[in-house]
Amino acid sequence: MKFNTQYKNGNSLSCAEYGDARGYPILVQHGMIASIEDYHLFDRLIESDTRLVCVARPGYGGSSPYAMRNLAEWGEIIASLVDELELAQFDVLGMSSGAPYGYAIARRLPERVRAVFIFSGTPALYDERVQALWPYPLDRQAGLPGLQKLASEIFFSNLSPGDLQRNDIRDSMMYNCFGIAQDLQLRCRDWGFDLSEVKAKVYMQHGLQDDQVPVRTAEITAQLLPYCTLEIRKDGEHFTDELLDDFIKKTMLKHYLHQATV
Repeated sequence: MKFNTQYKNGNSLSCAEYGDARGYPILVQHGMIASIEDYHLFDRLIESDTRLVCVARPGYGGSSPYAMRNLAEWGEIIASLVDELELAQFDVLGMSSGAPYGYAIARRLPERVRAVFIFSGTPALYDERVQALWPYPLDRQAGLPGLQKLASEIFFSNLSPGDLQRNDIRDSMMYNCFGIAQDLQLRCRDWGFDLSEVKAKVYMQHGLQDDQVPVRTAEITAQLLPYCTLEIRKDGEHFTDELLDDFIKKTMLKHYLHQATV
């Protein structure tokens, strides 16, 4: 079920719910090139009677291209959604570029977020040690128009007609790649909070051979979080459907099984 919700000056968030409406809620924070319509990624969770709430960040899909002042503001935006949905407690799943947004939610709603699950997450790029290990150029002064142009050139040039029909490509290209541009801009600036303020338990998995996000940056990020368990995956790249499904099976569902028996 897809729906829209309003926040700040008439801006809109596009959301989708999957699974059991009476099940335990999991708020999903998508990656850089993604669509909230790609529910097949979470088949295992859906079959386990959880309630998935997928939220498109500003500029992705049907969400307004709202310019946030920092990542902390995402926590404020989600707080309104959580109130609207009457979620007393929930978990967060953050994948790749969705990780910082997951941390922002947990920091803003410590009494409601029980656990945060991070798969191949973008690291704490506000930290100088992480910046020194980052393999890509970082420009803290970059504006959104320039980053929109960069995103279009890097990710969407010379795509086939078939690729252009994919949900993740279509939704990520909305508003001239505004969503991706904002991800690139905010992740290397002051987040508006420090990871030491995240009090929820964090279960993080990262690939030893991740060719996009160096594993050492994940290790530093895990050290900044007060209650983080980091699992280093020996095999596999940054992200595949199969690797995510394995993380869901062996980390998330194992956690839920344990919760049910204590």
